Amino acid sequence: MMDSLFVWIFAALFVLLGLLVRKYPKLIAGYNTMSPERQMLVDVKGLTAFMCRAFCIIGLLVLLVYYLLLWGGMAEMAAVLVSIIAVSVVGSVVMVAGAQRYDHGR
Repeated sequence: MMDSLFVWIFAALFVLLGLLVRKYPKLIAGYNTMSPERQMLVDVKGLTAFMCRAFCIIGLLVLLVYYLLLWGGMAEMAAVLVSIIAVSVVGSVVMVAGAQRYDHGR
């Protein structure tokens, strides 16, 4: 019971982070340290929309993978660890790679 609560909280944090990034682009790592000239070369609207979708999808996938692993017979603690770590790492790599298309100054 407590493990599933942890997964739900973790998923909710990803969704919340996605919504915050959409509203506050300065939360994007690296963007706030760019010079104003360099920031002008970034499609901020597209990047924030992409990152919002990516974070929300990661949050939903954490839940989906967790319950699929439980349904498949995996122990609850193992399902928690696999769903949170694997989905977060793979999702982050995909998100960083996808975000490159919004930086027109590379």
